[in-house]
Amino acid sequence: MSAVTSLIDWLTGHNGYINPSAKFSPNPTGNSIIAKEPIPADSVIVKTPFSLAITRKSASDSLSRLFPVPRSWNEYQCIATYLSFHHILAESSSLRHYPYAQILPRQMQTGLFFTAEERELFKGTNLYGAIIDREREWMAQWSECRTVIAQSNEEWANAFTWDLYLVSASHISSRAFPSTLLSKNPSLISSSSTEPILLPGFDSLNHARGQPVSWIVTYPEDETNTSEPHLCLVIHIPTPAGSELFNNYGAKPNSELILGYGFSLAENPDDTILLKIGGGAGSTRKCEIGRNSQGADGLWTQVLSLIKLQANPDQGAYTYEDELDAASMLDEMVNGMIEKLPESRRALDPARIRPEVVEMFRSYLEGQQSILDSLLLYVDLKEKAAIEKARLEGVDIVLED
Repeated sequence: MSAVTSLIDWLTGHNGYINPSAKFSPNPTGNSIIAKEPIPADSVIVKTPFSLAITRKSASDSLSRLFPVPRSWNEYQCIATYLSFHHILAESSSLRHYPYAQILPRQMQTGLFFTAEERELFKGTNLYGAIIDREREWMAQWSECRTVIAQSNEEWANAFTWDLYLVSASHISSRAFPSTLLSKNPSLISSSSTEPILLPGFDSLNHARGQPVSWIVTYPEDETNTSEPHLCLVIHIPTPAGSELFNNYGAKPNSELILGYGFSLAENPDDTILLKIGGGAGSTRKCEIGRNSQGADGLWTQVLSLIKLQANPDQGAYTYEDELDAASMLDEMVNGMIEKLPESRRALDPARIRPEVVEMFRSYLEGQQSILDSLLLYVDLKEKAAIEKARLEGVDIVLED
């Protein structure tokens, strides 16, 4: 019996559902869901019972039957270690998600799986630092988990390798949904109390931006043939035979897609760039800017406040001098970031840099360059407004290039 058949039978045995008009289609990094025959609009594609969701608590409870799990472990440590033990112990009776774990890919394309040469492509961008930061964070998590496991079973600890934890943690980053989906009104909007969860079957569909889908929760009182809540994925457009069925993960920039999911979107309208502004007393403020300078007003206010704090803290309204200084500071910052960006169109050896990584690199860089260019135009408008403000006060300002 294939791993896919086992998963479908396992879901069915728990009152789950994969639309019989759809099938799993293997690809280099996992599976896609393809329509075997035409599927009409407003069809339920996947139905997963709440009890099959992998949460921090359910993972911790299962692992606690094997060894004492510290309460300090976070969601990634609990869930990634739980997934890892499905490979360490195989079909252990204490681990109920074995059919699901078997279909999870071992080859990934997320940022942490880039080769050293592929990673160097992104040097000079925010994503390069984000990859390093995430690797450092996950390695610290793995080391802490391995130490705990070794106290109970040295053989398990030896099998609990960094590579195994990396794959398992990457399954969380690429497949997890917010715990807000398991509510009366399911939502992808996260809050301070939201945790990542895995939904077997539900996470089998790839992402398409703007795909019209709904997440619907059904309760026992709604369906007489179910004894627990289920989460259903409904696609609202018809899908012809042979076409892939898509979910919609929500608006995500290419930086997040590459780091956590292993793909990018060309000219992604949801692209952003993170700018850090030094504040008083050594503090740093972060501001996320989107295409067409979206979010730049908040950045402008932060820079103006910093200028005021440094120059005229006791003065009331911002002066044209404050605004000119702010424009100059932002212009220098943005141009500095542009100068650091790597060259996107240089020749790259496909034998050393995978084509899919090149595609991610160029899509990401296009978005970063576009945002920074739009921010320069925004700064130019602010500078001209400051010059006009000075003119109205009787001061003529001529700026040299």
